[in-house]
Amino acid sequence: MAWIYAQWVFFLHLLLHFLKWPFQKGNRGVDAFLRRYAEEGLLPTSTVDKNWLARFSQCFNCGYCDSACPPLIQWPRERFPGPSYLVTTYTRSTPDFPWIHLDFSLCEGCSNCEASCPNGVPIKEALEFIEAKSAIERPA
Repeated sequence: MAWIYAQWVFFLHLLLHFLKWPFQKGNRGVDAFLRRYAEEGLLPTSTVDKNWLARFSQCFNCGYCDSACPPLIQWPRERFPGPSYLVTTYTRSTPDFPWIHLDFSLCEGCSNCEASCPNGVPIKEALEFIEAKSAIERPA
């Protein structure tokens, strides 16, 4: 009998928890997310961003795009690390966006990298995505 009573009380508390959860203030939403994670450099990821990141994750770093990239012939890797590095590193580590200090204008926009990609990763769009995200001011 005590076991049934304990199960009943547990169920009642669980039910009350879920009934009052939607009405609690200050623990949900973008503001609460930013309060919790801003100092770690995280921003909320929209559904559109998640879809883009899923498309970029098709890159398995084969290096074909690097061999087709004209700026890698002209510039050292410290100045422009190449499309494969940018796509595999920065689209999988979003907290690193504020610390990206690269000159994205070195990319000539020739799309040779996309043409040489065996998985059809939209590399030019990935570079534009990374550039846009690295320009976002993070809350302190």
